[in-house]
Amino acid sequence: MQPEQIGVRVIEDVSDICVTRLIPHRAPILLLDGLGDYLPGQSLTAFKHVKDDEFWAGGHFPGFPVMPGVLVTEALAQTCAAYMALENRGNHEKPGMYVLLRTNVRYPKPVLPGANLTMNVTLDQASSALHIFKVKAMNGKQVCVRGEISVGIAAAEKMKA
Repeated sequence: MQPEQIGVRVIEDVSDICVTRLIPHRAPILLLDGLGDYLPGQSLTAFKHVKDDEFWAGGHFPGFPVMPGVLVTEALAQTCAAYMALENRGNHEKPGMYVLLRTNVRYPKPVLPGANLTMNVTLDQASSALHIFKVKAMNGKQVCVRGEISVGIAAAEKMKA
């Protein structure tokens, strides 16, 4: 698919890129089903279909499953990491690990099985060691989570105990 131009920026459809090529997460903690639009230097959209057989569904809460807010936040953090990996394409140095440092999010609506979440992350500030994103998870037109996430970059060897 051809990129779509917005002003001087180009939206890139990255839906054909496998999420696992960008981030190290795997089932059952990989919480992204796919990617959508990527605006280099600015934003990324990712998707998650919340199924009724998710690993948390039987216990949070029995008879009325609600996706834990921390998992929706993790899906947003994975979207931030995928954005950072896309930004790092072509850099042959190892980028290190993307580490969630801080969250400031609100949960105005619960996420229930059957939801089709769209995660939007927009870069707000960046330095060599820290990226701050404005984040939002939506089910259709309904905002389920919104706020800010800070992600750092750490050398993988420093992450080992």
